[in-house]
Amino acid sequence: MADVTYISPEIKMDGILDVTSAKGSTVVLAGHYKGEMRAVDVKLESGSTFNGKIFAQSTEIGGKVNGDIQTKSLKLTSSAKFEGSILTDELAIDVGAEVSGSISKLQKG
Repeated sequence: MADVTYISPEIKMDGILDVTSAKGSTVVLAGHYKGEMRAVDVKLESGSTFNGKIFAQSTEIGGKVNGDIQTKSLKLTSSAKFEGSILTDELAIDVGAEVSGSISKLQKG
């Protein structure tokens, strides 16, 4: 079973969160986070806010993000509002999502 770190809606966090050492690590953000986040999987729920950098294998954004994302696979849901830079191999953007910034491929070739 994967380890899950859940940040609830009433929580505001600031700093560096690195859970990559936990096998199958997942971070679910429902609250507010500022800083750097490293995990295997990251999910930002609708209503969440994130300012900073995300490094993950798989990322799903449903909240508001201002920053940089480096991930193998990224999904922006219809409630997502993203401003910043995206570095990814796979990108899915649902109708209704707002995206502003740059998008680049993670691996060239």
